[in-house]
Amino acid sequence: MNLKAITNRTTGRRIRSVALLATVALLCGGGCAEQENPHGFGRAEADAGWLAGTDRPATPKTLYAMTKILAAQGRDAEAEFVLNKILKQHPDFRPAYVALAESYMRRRQVDAAIDVLSAGLKIAPDDAVLLNDVGMCSIIKGDYARALEMFEQAAAAMPQDARYRGNMALVLGMMGRYDEALALYEQLLLPADAHHNLAVICEARKDQDRADKERTIAQNLILQAREK
Repeated sequence: MNLKAITNRTTGRRIRSVALLATVALLCGGGCAEQENPHGFGRAEADAGWLAGTDRPATPKTLYAMTKILAAQGRDAEAEFVLNKILKQHPDFRPAYVALAESYMRRRQVDAAIDVLSAGLKIAPDDAVLLNDVGMCSIIKGDYARALEMFEQAAAAMPQDARYRGNMALVLGMMGRYDEALALYEQLLLPADAHHNLAVICEARKDQDRADKERTIAQNLILQAREK
C-alpha cells in the first residue's frame, strides 16, 4: 500500500495500483506461507548489538533498520522478536507496529496483525497509516463494514492522501455498492481508469456481466480520448 496529489494521470495510475493490489490480496487470501526460521533469536540480538555499537543502547531506529534487513533475508521470526522488543521499550515508535503487522500478514496471521495495529491505535488513535492497515486486514477477513469505517477515519485524519479514499472506493465496490464506488473513483481518477477499477472489483466479486460492462465503457473512453 504515498500519494500527494490527485490532479494528473500518473497519480491516477498509482491509485489504480492500490486497488488492483488489494484485489489480488483478496483473491489470494492474503499473506504468504509461513517460513521456517533456521536461526536462533540470539543471532538477532547479536546483530542488534553490532549495529548499535557496544558502548550505547540501540536506538529504536537502529533496531528497526535491522528488522528490515532480517525481513529481506526471510528471517521473519527474528525480525518479529526485535520488533516486539522495540514496542516493549518504545511503545510510541509507530513504524514498528506496521512492520510487525506486515510480518504477521506474510504468515497469514490476520488476527494477530489486527491486534498489533489496534495496540498502535491506542497510542495514536488518529494515525492514518495504522487505520488504513486495519482496514486492509479487515478486507482480507471479509469484514467490509469495518474496513470502510477504518478507511473513512484514515481519510478524515489525512484528507490530502488520496489512497485512503481509493481504498474506500475499493471496499464500497466489494460490498456491491458499485455506484458509490464509481462516484468516488471518478473524484480521484480519469474516467477510463475509474471504470477499469470497478471492472476489476466486479470480477473479484464474480459479477462478470457488470465487469464486462465497465471494461467496455473504459475501453470506449480511451478510444474517445485518443480521437480528440
